[in-house]
Amino acid sequence: MKHLNYLLTTALFLTCGSMLAQTPEAGGELVALLPDGVTANISTERKPQKDKNLVVAGSPEKGYYAFFAATDSEHGEELWVTDGTAAGTHMVKDIVPGASTSNVSYLTRFNDKVVFSAYTDDYGIELWISDGTEEGTYMVKDVNEVGNSSPLGFTQVNETKFIFAAEDFESSTYGSTPQKWLWVSDGTEEGTERIYECQMSYPGRDNNAERWAPYVRVGRKVFFKADDLDGTMGAELWVTDGTREGTKFVKDINIEETALGTGDPAIDHMANFYNEKLFFKAWTTKSGNEPWASDGTPEGTYQIYDSNPTFAESGNGNGGNLTFVGAEPYNGKFYFRSHDITIGDELACTNCELDDFKMFDILTTTPSIDFSSFPDPGVVFDGVYMFCANSGTDATIESNKGGELHYTDGEQVYLQSDLAPGVLCNWVKELTVVSGSLYWWNESTELPEYATKLFRIDNKEQFPVRVTNLFPDGDQIHSLRNLGGNLIFTTNNAAKQIYVYHYRKPDFDPETETDNLEPEYRTRAEMGVGVDNVAADSNASDMIYPNPASTSFNIKLAGNVDAVTIYDISGRVVLSCANVDGNRVDVSALVAGIYQVVVKADNGITYTSRLIKK
Repeated sequence: MKHLNYLLTTALFLTCGSMLAQTPEAGGELVALLPDGVTANISTERKPQKDKNLVVAGSPEKGYYAFFAATDSEHGEELWVTDGTAAGTHMVKDIVPGASTSNVSYLTRFNDKVVFSAYTDDYGIELWISDGTEEGTYMVKDVNEVGNSSPLGFTQVNETKFIFAAEDFESSTYGSTPQKWLWVSDGTEEGTERIYECQMSYPGRDNNAERWAPYVRVGRKVFFKADDLDGTMGAELWVTDGTREGTKFVKDINIEETALGTGDPAIDHMANFYNEKLFFKAWTTKSGNEPWASDGTPEGTYQIYDSNPTFAESGNGNGGNLTFVGAEPYNGKFYFRSHDITIGDELACTNCELDDFKMFDILTTTPSIDFSSFPDPGVVFDGVYMFCANSGTDATIESNKGGELHYTDGEQVYLQSDLAPGVLCNWVKELTVVSGSLYWWNESTELPEYATKLFRIDNKEQFPVRVTNLFPDGDQIHSLRNLGGNLIFTTNNAAKQIYVYHYRKPDFDPETETDNLEPEYRTRAEMGVGVDNVAADSNASDMIYPNPASTSFNIKLAGNVDAVTIYDISGRVVLSCANVDGNRVDVSALVAGIYQVVVKADNGITYTSRLIKK
């Protein structure tokens, strides 16, 4: 498949897809991608890792593509790809020829490719890779030569390798039941090897929590849940850097004695805190479920705070029952749902340091403990943290507006809008930022005109606009993804169609608001961003322009620039200058590629931005 740059992709979107295009009342253009007779097979779970996934992979130079499993009568279920146009949507390869299925599962991005598990009659369920072309789609390695290796839990660990769990012959015959052990791969047969023997617990106790994943990369390490070979510790916290010597059991968090050894801490809601620490939820007999953090060492793994220091009749701690952590930290803190013995289940945040914990009482109807707002996971948008919460369903109370979109600046919580009038609910799901606009779908079925339909705002003050109205009984939208600056999603109705929505807000600036879809491996310190002076817009993608740049770029800053430091993808400083004249930086000497720009303002605040050098 020919790789297309952003401009060419957009041009094709407006031409080749025109036969299937609609112009919604909200503006933009909506295109159905799948031909007649083809249905997508994508799980409805609201998680980044799932059995049947819609995954975007690519690069700024080559463009971005969405991969998924789809079925037609001639080929069965196979791997498909799209560049965001109807003409560029097609089956990648008929892995199992004819109408039988290859059962493409656990699709995961690996740089500009995807890795996944697939079945063939000759090898069973094994590890595969694809660059979106037929010739570039192949089995990486026959991990289990006498059966299925059934690989899963693919997680990129650094710029060149990913880890996964798989069952080889030795692990399948170890003990009373087959086990999956830890493997690493660079996408080649010779670069794929087993690195550690431990019981991988993926998916483990999968509770279908939004955005939850049991394998999480932090910098150039991956944290995961596993037990020892004899099952004596429970599914505890482990970490790996992709090598045997760098794979370690971190800490026995739950030391409660069991028949086999110690108990399972029920690790959940794992998230990457600025490539510095792992944020997660864990259970102990003393505290119950509470927020934890880890840097990958025993001494650096600790309970952040005991938000509910009460005990059940059993003697175990009740815990704050942490759930629904946000997609990313906002202004130096993670936001999530927690329980307090005086205000109930409300919004909480922490900077992952010991004893740092704060809660916001959103539903204030008294007694507050009996009324909870149950906030859902949010995203950073327009300088604030956006999320859904229930401000109450009592129509006699003015402040009660039902479940609606809210936001916080870290000090106060504000109702963004009352989309579903009165105390009716606009249950906001899968908040996704694309090209400077925020999208979600509404889970509520109280009003048919809102039911499971796509909505959008262009800034935090705008009243939401409905984007789709595909079916009178609900659009059943799910799996929202950013496809190189366009929104791609699917529907769960009988058609199981995939759509791309192309829209740019009226004040959209392509030079300053291009989405950064590349992984970041460096910590704030490595990027020159101090922990104590991180601005709310420190990841300021709109600060430098033009971007991409060929000879120079300008810095959009109200004050003056003290210094600019530019790093390549390995973290090496390639350009450093002080007292930047006119806030303009000459990059003509840099080779084409991707760079990180660190700008230190004269007020002491440091900002970072990604630069594409043409």
